Amino acid sequence: MSPNPDRSFVRAGLLVVAVVLAGCEDATEDPTPSGSSPSAASLGPSATAPVSPTASTGAAPTSVFDLEVGNCFSVESDELTTVVVVACEESHEYEAFALLDHEAADADPYPGDEAMLEYGNTACQAPFEAYVGREYETSMWYITSVLPSEETWATGDRELVCTLNQQDADSEPIAVTGSAEGSDE
Repeated sequence: MSPNPDRSFVRAGLLVVAVVLAGCEDATEDPTPSGSSPSAASLGPSATAPVSPTASTGAAPTSVFDLEVGNCFSVESDELTTVVVVACEESHEYEAFALLDHEAADADPYPGDEAMLEYGNTACQAPFEAYVGREYETSMWYITSVLPSEETWATGDRELVCTLNQQDADSEPIAVTGSAEGSDE
């Protein structure tokens, strides 16, 4: 996959974390961020269904609230509260590259979905370059952010998890092996 110099912002989906459910929305062809809604619970099966360890790795589910920099994982449905973290040498779709806190105070109201998208798109770009070793605009990787939903915001959640992935021609994440850290790709 070749670099995409035309993009100025994130063209990937957005993982919106909710207290019980979360949604992942596909990107559009527009290089600016697309909207997402915490009501994405209708996009797939209930996230309360257990995530079983993968047969190949035996890895146990990890809460999206417990993701760490360098974690690699895939998403099996559009709704999640947990993912199965695997070694980056194994097949995966996403890699966490930064954990950031939103600058809003605990008492501040939820800024809204569009504002959260914009914040995530902007906030994740500088750590992307530091992690990958290349400017985002010339990279083969796309940014996806795990952001607080309105529900988790109300409980004090301000953490953003910046992740990266590669995408096919339909802007769907594709499985890769290996880490993007220091790859200069």
